[in-house]
Amino acid sequence: MFHSIISREFVLLWCLFSTSFSVPTSLPQRIYDELYTTSRPSRTIVELKSTPRPIPKSLGLMKTTNSETSTTTSTPPAPKILSGGPVLYRLNSPDGRACILLQVDALISAKYRTTYGDERTANIYIPDHATVTGNCEKENFVTMSLKWDAYVLSWSFAKTPGGERWYVDKIELTYNSSDRHFEHIDQPKKTIRLSTNQKSNPTLFPTPVGKSFICEEIDLPLSDGKNNATLELRAIQLQPFKFKTNDFAESFSCKSLSARAGRDETAPVAVGSTLAAAVLLTITGYAGWRYFKIKKVKYDTME
Repeated sequence: MFHSIISREFVLLWCLFSTSFSVPTSLPQRIYDELYTTSRPSRTIVELKSTPRPIPKSLGLMKTTNSETSTTTSTPPAPKILSGGPVLYRLNSPDGRACILLQVDALISAKYRTTYGDERTANIYIPDHATVTGNCEKENFVTMSLKWDAYVLSWSFAKTPGGERWYVDKIELTYNSSDRHFEHIDQPKKTIRLSTNQKSNPTLFPTPVGKSFICEEIDLPLSDGKNNATLELRAIQLQPFKFKTNDFAESFSCKSLSARAGRDETAPVAVGSTLAAAVLLTITGYAGWRYFKIKKVKYDTME
């Protein structure tokens, strides 16, 4: 009994002594709060600033900006390639040498009407494996045809009377309307033959003999008066009447033809204007001469 009283007093004194001389705990405040309180730690929300995404540069426009100047430069678009690129078609003469060379990436856009009454467009590419046939026996007139599936694209070439230039006399497209490209066509099982208009364009691509015609883009309308199509030629290089090598000769650009056409149109206008001015001056002079002459005659008669 005595020992238990002493033990209790000893424990009580020890607790009082330790409380009076206790040292601050080294535990973190967060752990201390968790152990001895029921409060929750504060919650912090961090707002992240959005970083603007860079604007991608456009394909045909490049813009450069610095602290002093702002420069904008544009790049001209490249010629539109219709399929896998230009294909070389070659027709040989009887002696085995190249007679006609045609390198082109071509597409035919043919319009047709369906059984539902609407108008559609069938796009037909000239394939790489088209069969090349033709005739190079004549000196001033040669032909070449590209044949594939239900289509035949024929080219006729001729020389000018003096033999200084060659030109495309005619381009003709023949096809069967039942081909798979013409879905639900209103008039199937028909042979349709379209060609360039020889009245409005009697000579296409006039080029000096011995040179090859070259152009980036040309669209030629084909028609029979009822049916219509467009022959789209991209990256074309053409040369008939070859007789020396199997390669293209020096090129003659279609831009030269555009400049020449402009000069050809300017010359008639200038000549017509000059002629009209000369006629006007002649009539005015004659009228003045008649006026003064008649006036003088009347005064002489009165005297």
